[in-house]
Amino acid sequence: MVDASIFTLSYLGDAWYELWCRQMVLSLTKKPDAVHRKVTHIVCCQAQALLAAAIYPSLNSEEQKVFQRGKNRKDLSCPKNATMKDYRAATGFECLIGYWYLTENTNRFSSLMQKETVQELLNQKLFFQKGLTS
Repeated sequence: MVDASIFTLSYLGDAWYELWCRQMVLSLTKKPDAVHRKVTHIVCCQAQALLAAAIYPSLNSEEQKVFQRGKNRKDLSCPKNATMKDYRAATGFECLIGYWYLTENTNRFSSLMQKETVQELLNQKLFFQKGLTS
């Protein structure tokens, strides 16, 4: 396991994930309002919790440990618009992305995001809403 704090993993994971989301949404539209709105929907902890649940069955034991480490962090303070369960899962998800980033294995993240269940989730919940086309 990478020797980094949960804060480091989640902080870097959050940054890398948001960049990934921005690139994906920009490939679909160039309208500033639509880009911002869609990225905001994708990076919220509720969406991250859904994505974490979708990829968890495909994680190896090391990745599951990283996810659980982030999910079980003791000093989390939940935002007012989220449940603690979603916030913990989102933190685990961000730690996992930070782990892949630090171990130079971002291809693992990319391959999991291409899974059919993940793509269906993204398409259903986030992308095929009015106003997304360029």
